[in-house]
Amino acid sequence: HEKIRHVLIQASETLRKRIIEKPTKKRVRLLFFEADGLWTGVQHRGRKTKRKRETHLVVVHEGWEIRQGSGDKADYRLKNPMYITMLANSKEEIWEQVMLRLLEKYENLNKTQFVINGDLAPWIRRGTEYFRKAIYQYDRFHLKREVKQMLNTSKEYVAQALDYIDQNNPEGLFETIGKAAEKTKCMDKKQKLLGFKWNLQKHADALVDYRQRLKRQGVDVSPSWRGMGAAESNVDLFKLRTAKRGRSWSERGIKAIFHMLGLLYENVLHNSIKQLDLS
Repeated sequence: HEKIRHVLIQASETLRKRIIEKPTKKRVRLLFFEADGLWTGVQHRGRKTKRKRETHLVVVHEGWEIRQGSGDKADYRLKNPMYITMLANSKEEIWEQVMLRLLEKYENLNKTQFVINGDLAPWIRRGTEYFRKAIYQYDRFHLKREVKQMLNTSKEYVAQALDYIDQNNPEGLFETIGKAAEKTKCMDKKQKLLGFKWNLQKHADALVDYRQRLKRQGVDVSPSWRGMGAAESNVDLFKLRTAKRGRSWSERGIKAIFHMLGLLYENVLHNSIKQLDLS
């Protein structure tokens, strides 16, 4: 196991210092960002309490393509995905790394439309500051999960709130949360619901599906563009190897495994390894 770990780290650090392939840059009309965070154990000898370290993950892709099937039974996959990871305590900014990766692959980024999908974490919303034509969307999975948790004592309003989310009706959602707050007798719960409502109201536009918002801007929306929400499933790909088996990692080790997993899921790992001399 230790030998494998050394080879993994050596390969990862060697690959980071060189560009294995220099592809011809291409132009795209729109790029999608799926952003989320995941937590892994921190390796520390002699420590009795467990510590966790957050890693930021941004999946960049060009849209969706059919993997198999057709019609309503079609199974889709992300088109040309890139996986970019960075430790949350890094002095660098995750979006700077995203920009550098994009510049290697695409041209005319100043004319490209971007859609950033994620929860309300500040680091995710900060992506709109790095890309001129970027809009932010509150990930539906996280939004619905939070609504269910906040309305758990007012279950009669849950279905109504979820319907308003699907209907892209933020005002209806705010009204439902307000009614739930008025009905509850617990002052602590009431304050939490009102705070939740106020926080969502600050990001009302982000609650509307990106396709509707782009249409309002005059953008020609492709019928192949689907609802976003791939961040959670992609986080699970990385967590399965790094966080779900009780392992703890050094900073050097976690950077190496995340880098190599990204290359693996981009289907470039094997060709990259062939060009290295790890003897």
